[in-house]
Amino acid sequence: DQPHDSVTGIIITPTIYGKIKEKKWESALSARIRSHTYSDDTLDTNDQFFDLIGQYNAERNIFSLNYNYDFDSNLNSTSTDFGIAGRRVNRKIQSLTPQYTRLLSVRSALSLSYTYSDVDYLEAENTGFTPYILESGSGSFIYDLTEKDKLTFSLQAVDYTSKNDLVTYQLFTSRIGIEHEFSETLSVDFLAGLSRQNTTSLSTQCFDFFGTIICQTQEVDFQNRGFVLNAGIKQLLEKGEITARISRDNVTNSFGGLDRVDQLKFNYSEKISSLWRYAIGARVEDITSISSGTKTTDRDVLFFNSTVYYSITEKWKANASYRYIQRKFKSNTSDDRAPHSNRIYIGLTYNFPTLSTF
Repeated sequence: DQPHDSVTGIIITPTIYGKIKEKKWESALSARIRSHTYSDDTLDTNDQFFDLIGQYNAERNIFSLNYNYDFDSNLNSTSTDFGIAGRRVNRKIQSLTPQYTRLLSVRSALSLSYTYSDVDYLEAENTGFTPYILESGSGSFIYDLTEKDKLTFSLQAVDYTSKNDLVTYQLFTSRIGIEHEFSETLSVDFLAGLSRQNTTSLSTQCFDFFGTIICQTQEVDFQNRGFVLNAGIKQLLEKGEITARISRDNVTNSFGGLDRVDQLKFNYSEKISSLWRYAIGARVEDITSISSGTKTTDRDVLFFNSTVYYSITEKWKANASYRYIQRKFKSNTSDDRAPHSNRIYIGLTYNFPTLSTF
């Protein structure tokens, strides 16, 4: 959290992926181990990720079940914003997501899903991190108005409960939007809606009354109403593409609280030749807490990233990228973290041969 000298590091991520597919069903399993080693060994982390996916198709019905088990460091979960400076807090996440999709007709489809997430933090005393349970249910209806127009309507409900029973909140969001293709290379989409959030937090105060410790617990209710937005444009080029998107959404942060994130994002990529490709991305974010009783840091973030990819052979690929982040905190009492960070990545990838084909 305090100013420090620049550090160098290496990230190694071995990954294994397997898939079994039959006529009506398929399943996939992936496992990753990600190791971060820095010249400042207090920043070192070792993360494990395990994902199991199953899907069954029965004519117009599609059933799927996803299970995820992640053991990582909360330091890494916030690294896209804060950089690497911060105290490491190990985190364990288990989540289960059953989903059902019904193809109502050639032009319409209905999808329902439910997610149960159990999040624990290890040795998180005096860090602001609180273990919690998060349940989320959603439903969406998609209808093709024409060959170029698609209508979407969705509902979502989220229930959050901290394991110390001090904070709970419920979030309800409804969205409606349309996607339109002007041509084979140009398309736009617009999705807007309303959100309502109810938060309940318990605050306990203790005082000494003539040698007797007396504690009082007060319940604080907080309500927030607003709107959500997600709109973008995509232009396909002869050898690349350009995308731009503006959005407002309510996102669960790494502390378990709820943030309102306003975002403007731009991406450009182009294939220079059969061997070379590059991409440029930038985004601006306005992040504000809309939950009560959870730790958060309101801030504005500027993110820029540029990457060059090179195919050495069919199996070997290399890349180099530069990332810059600038932060401006909205409160003078916020954590004293670096206002900006620079990173240079050099990556090498090798794809092993496929074990079998269908």
